[in-house]
Amino acid sequence: MKKKHLAMKAASRGKYAADAGVSGKKQPALEKRLYGKIAADKEADGKAAVHTAAPKAYAPKISVIMSVYNMADDPLLYQSVNSILRQTYDNWELIICDDGSTDHTLYILCRFATDQRIRVLRNSTNRGAGAARNACIRASSGKYIAVMDADDVSDPRRLKKQAEFLEAHPEYAFVGSSVWLKDRHGIWGRRRLEEVPERKSFLSTLPLVHPSVMIRADAVKALRGYTQAGVARRAEDYEFFMRLYALGYKGYNMQEELVSYLEELDSYKKRNYRSRIAECVVRLRGFKQLGILKGNLRYVFKPLAVGLVPKKLLWRQHRRKFSIK
Repeated sequence: MKKKHLAMKAASRGKYAADAGVSGKKQPALEKRLYGKIAADKEADGKAAVHTAAPKAYAPKISVIMSVYNMADDPLLYQSVNSILRQTYDNWELIICDDGSTDHTLYILCRFATDQRIRVLRNSTNRGAGAARNACIRASSGKYIAVMDADDVSDPRRLKKQAEFLEAHPEYAFVGSSVWLKDRHGIWGRRRLEEVPERKSFLSTLPLVHPSVMIRADAVKALRGYTQAGVARRAEDYEFFMRLYALGYKGYNMQEELVSYLEELDSYKKRNYRSRIAECVVRLRGFKQLGILKGNLRYVFKPLAVGLVPKKLLWRQHRRKFSIK
């Protein structure tokens, strides 16, 4: 195991820089040399190609799913994967979908997969995080599905604590947690979530942090996964959990911080006004499903008002609100 950690650390420090210069024609040959059998990358049936496979006899209780796009040279990817490898609970599988990266992310992911609990999938084009997570869900076999982002870090006790909670509380379909907020320099704040979100909790914002969530696989299957509609591309998590609550499921947020969640100015810069208009559509549909639209139309258009505020000012307000005092 120590050798595997050293290999991953080497990846994050740029020792695969030479591989970055490999042409697109030669890259598959490198992957083939590593694993011998690389599936043909065909998506006629909408499924991601499988690049590594777990042993047939392996039956994990938790399936951790992760979507990745163009992070070959980003040390955050190493930190995220390594945080799963360091979990105190070891009955898990990590399924990572490379969502059509144009750099050598797939090559790095295949290196991570020297641990047989890690499986790598690939979409031939960038189809969005919802489609990538759905590919991971289809390939999963765990009783519980833990969501993980490629730039966040899980506390070593996260999987154990959340699995134990769901075992003890069958009334909840999912469990999230409070989170530490970080940028590339370290922890700068914390966000405490409402302990038991209700339908009206969705009016202001998503009342949970998506990559802190562990959810029952049967609940995910009942919803048929994440929407892949273009209008929800940057709000697929919001749409997913409103749909979940509309079907009568409910969740719980542990008050302990079990995830370090990346929030920085760049996170705000990625949100354009078109995506805010799309979020209004998602809110309108979701609020109707939840039966909370009446008298709350102002919340539907909240993203438009927020989008008029300069991004740097929004970021400063956010930092003040959640900074550790």
